[in-house]
Amino acid sequence: MDSRSWLTSSVVRRLVVAAGSVLVLLGALPARAQSPAAPAKAYVGLFKDNAVAVIDTAAPRVLGVIPVPTGPHGLVLTPDGRKAYVSSDGASTVSVIDTATDRITTSIEVGPNPHGLAIAPDGRTVLVSGWGSNQAVLIDTTEDKVVGKIPVAQPHNSAIAADGRAYVGSQLQGSTAIVVVDLATRSQLAVVPLDKTPRALDLSPNGKWLYYTLAGSNAVQVLDTESRQRVAEIPVGVSPHLAMFTPDGRIGLVVSQGPGELDLLDAASQSVLGAVKVGQAPHWIATSGDGRIAYVTNEASGDLSIVSLADRRVVATIPVGNAPRKVAVQRGPGMQATAAPAATGMAASAMPTEGQTLRLGGLTFTYHGMETVAGQGTHDLEADDYYFEPTFLRGDPGQRLTLEVENEATTLHNLSIPELGIDRDLPPKGKVVVDITFPPSGVVRFYCKLHEALGMNGELLAGAAMPAAAP
Repeated sequence: MDSRSWLTSSVVRRLVVAAGSVLVLLGALPARAQSPAAPAKAYVGLFKDNAVAVIDTAAPRVLGVIPVPTGPHGLVLTPDGRKAYVSSDGASTVSVIDTATDRITTSIEVGPNPHGLAIAPDGRTVLVSGWGSNQAVLIDTTEDKVVGKIPVAQPHNSAIAADGRAYVGSQLQGSTAIVVVDLATRSQLAVVPLDKTPRALDLSPNGKWLYYTLAGSNAVQVLDTESRQRVAEIPVGVSPHLAMFTPDGRIGLVVSQGPGELDLLDAASQSVLGAVKVGQAPHWIATSGDGRIAYVTNEASGDLSIVSLADRRVVATIPVGNAPRKVAVQRGPGMQATAAPAATGMAASAMPTEGQTLRLGGLTFTYHGMETVAGQGTHDLEADDYYFEPTFLRGDPGQRLTLEVENEATTLHNLSIPELGIDRDLPPKGKVVVDITFPPSGVVRFYCKLHEALGMNGELLAGAAMPAAAP
C-alpha cells in the first residue's frame, strides 16, 4: 500500500467519508467558531471543481467543500483568519467566506477575469489582479467593497509591502513588467520592464527583497525593492511558479512544476539548500504561522502535500479535489513538524475502507476506523474477531483517558500496551476498564497478544502524529 496515500481517488466532489465523519458538499459547512485554541484550517481553491476545499490541518483531513463561481484563481486569508477571499477567473467576482461558519457572506463585483489576490500585512486591503479589466482593484476588508482602482495592463499576481506599496506582475505581451503601485494614492510609482512573462511573486518580511518567477526561466529572480534592480538569479527546477519566504525571512520556498518538487533556498546567500519531492505540477505554497510546515498544492495529482521544512520531507498527502491551485492557512495550531515519517507509515487523512488490511512498519492492521478523543475523559474500545474498533485513537499529547474495553466476540482476546504496563485479558463477551496516557509525541501501539499476527493491532496517536507502527 502506498504510504503517502490512503485513497486511490483524488477527487472530493459529492460525498467523502473520512475519520468516521461524513463530509458534505455544501453551500455551507456546519458552524464552528475559530478561536485561538482551535486547529488551523487551510483553504484550497479547486480550479476545475469550482469550489474551495476546507482542511483541518491538525488531523489532517478534508472537512468539506464550498462551491464558488467558475474558476477559483486567487485566495487569501485575513491575518486574523476570520475571512477568506476567493476570486473567480471565469466570473467577475470575489467571494467572501466567513471561516467560523464556512459560508459565503457576500460577493464583490470587481470586473472580468480576476486573477491573483494579495492582502496587505495589516489585513485592511485586498488587491485583486483584474486581468480582464486591466486594473489593480482595491477591496476594503472592513466594508467588503471596492474602494479604488489603479491601471495595470493584464495584472496576474501581486504582493503588498508593509509600507503600502504593491508589486504587480503585468503580463501584457510586448510590455511585460513588474508595476510598483502606491495603495494610498492609488497610483503607479514605477515600472520594472521584464523580458519574459511574470508568473508569481512574494516579498521578504522586511520588504527588502522581491522574489518572482518568469515563464521560460528555470530560476527565481531576486529584485532589490530599493534600487528596483534585479540583484540575483537562483537556478532551481524546471518551470518554477510561486517563490515565497518563510515568516522569519530566512528560507525561500519555490515550487518547481516540472520535477514536482519544493525547492528550499537560503535567503541570505541566495542559494539552493535542497529539494523535497511533492506531487505532480505543484502550484502554490502556504506556511504555518511558525514557519515549520509548508502546504503545497499539486494541480495535476489533485492533492495537498504537507512538508516538514526542518526534516525536508512530506509528512502527509491529502487528496483534495480537481486541480487545486491556491492555498491559504490560518495561524492556529496545525500539524506538528515532528509527525511520523511518511516513508514508514500512513501519510494522508482520507481513510481506508472498513475491514481493509493495512501493512505498516512490519505489522498488520485490520482497519476499523480512527476516532479523535481529544478533551474526553472516557471512551469505548471494542474488541472483536480479529480487530479493535477504532483501530486508531487520536488524543492530545499527555492526555489521560479511561478506556472501557468490551469483547464482542465469543473468543478470548487481550489488550496489551507494554509502554504503559498494561496486559489485560478480555473474556468472551466481557468488559474491562483501563486507564491510559497518550505519549508526549508520536505513537504508542496496542494489540491483542493472542492474535496480533491476524491484524489485531492499533495505535494511540498524540496530536497530529500519523499512524506509523514499528515492529
